[in-house]
Amino acid sequence: MKLRTLSIACASVLATSFVVAGDVDLRELYQGDFRVEQDDIGNLTRNEIRLAGMRMFTTPFRLKDGYGDGDDNPPSPTPGTNHEGERGSIQGNGTFQRINGLDAQTCLECHSIVSNRKVPAKFGIGGIGGVNSTVMGAGGATFVDLTTTNKQQNINGRVINPPFIFGAGGIELLANEMTRRLNNQLDGTAPGQTKLLQAKGVPFGSVTRNPDGSIKTFDHDGDPSTEEIAEGVEGVFDLRPLIRDDHGNLVANTDFLVVAPFGRKGDNKSIRTFDTGALSFHFGMQVGNHDNDNDGVFNEVTSGELSALSIFVATAQTPFVETAQTAFQEERNARGRRVMKEVGCTECHIPTMKTKTTQLGFRFPEIGNKPFDPDTIFFSVDLTKPPMNFPENDKGGITVELFADLKRHDMGPSMAEFNGDSMFTTMRLWGVADTAPYLHDGRALTIRDAIIMHGADAQSEAYPAVQAFRARSASDKRAVLAFLNTLRSPDGTFPRLLDVVAKRVADEQGVDY
Repeated sequence: MKLRTLSIACASVLATSFVVAGDVDLRELYQGDFRVEQDDIGNLTRNEIRLAGMRMFTTPFRLKDGYGDGDDNPPSPTPGTNHEGERGSIQGNGTFQRINGLDAQTCLECHSIVSNRKVPAKFGIGGIGGVNSTVMGAGGATFVDLTTTNKQQNINGRVINPPFIFGAGGIELLANEMTRRLNNQLDGTAPGQTKLLQAKGVPFGSVTRNPDGSIKTFDHDGDPSTEEIAEGVEGVFDLRPLIRDDHGNLVANTDFLVVAPFGRKGDNKSIRTFDTGALSFHFGMQVGNHDNDNDGVFNEVTSGELSALSIFVATAQTPFVETAQTAFQEERNARGRRVMKEVGCTECHIPTMKTKTTQLGFRFPEIGNKPFDPDTIFFSVDLTKPPMNFPENDKGGITVELFADLKRHDMGPSMAEFNGDSMFTTMRLWGVADTAPYLHDGRALTIRDAIIMHGADAQSEAYPAVQAFRARSASDKRAVLAFLNTLRSPDGTFPRLLDVVAKRVADEQGVDY
């Protein structure tokens, strides 16, 4: 009797911690003649598209779907490059690699914890990943350096802890408007003129045009085979005004001066761009009707399925600020927010930004420096609508409480990756109360640890703010932590999609449930 009572109690606790699935097996939807092609997007409702995207996000890919890489011979002539189909599998198991991608079957595996604030954790669709989900992306021909130096077990590549997807649509819209603003400033720079670059109050250095109208650049690495970067520009990932095409000719780089808000490095300009790379890296799933990874499967992911996945991610729920329940909590939270501003945290962790439109346009093909090109936008969503529910502002757009600036910063040698790269995009603090572990690789297990670690070196751009925080009184520090604990994640549930929409689509497609 006691054992049975204990079992029932444990089952009750676990049931409250996990998402309850709907009756429909999403794997069975959008198959065969119902696969989503790009031309289908305009004929589907927003929720039908989102359901198709959820299917892509949550379905474990299999070998017959195109999972994995195929024949890895001949090897790439360039050591360390990640060519499609050339990774092989760890210990020759024929399926997984783990050290250089091929490390999961589904997006959901690494994006499933919606709150680590209490024990047990709460699980849902689109959350963060724990330490066990930390991605290891090998960056060289030698994957792992098995020597131990200064108590470091090194991997020759990147180590990235998965963040959540919540609020992604608002972030992409902000970045698009910032990109448009920076490129308008570039276009307005006359020959022989230097102009400061700024978007939504965030400085991105300056740009100078030579007398002949070209952008002033410099050789940053002494390698004649690499392109020069723009003098004075900062905070964006791609600093090259010109790049070499397939024939070796220098041509205009459409990704120059583009705010890329996705990825810990701030190196993906859109959800679609990120998803394309993630599908290939983590699963060996290629977009398009080809077999570039030599696994014998063509059309592994259609352009329409990629669009649906991107729209699903962009329309996930939005993080929120928890309302104080008492006058004491309200005063303490206000004090914490005030201290953050006084010590300089909010210079990079900008509390709110506003857009000028509520509409996020999805583009295909994507031209980095033309995010609002009407000829490339195939679908739009209003981000004030459920489940995003961004508040509308006085500019006719949305207000995004992101606590970030969408800019890349130097975090110093202690935060640097194995190759010495210490540039990271500012961590968005919305949802921080629920998203431990912290920092790009999950090294900080508490919010306090994250604050101290990201400004540990004098070379870190966060160093002055962190030192100012450390000098404050114990009560001021507690107030800051209390305020940060009001920045919450949504619950990661999609009841309408999993119930009403999924059943209707299943009926239309003849799928039993």
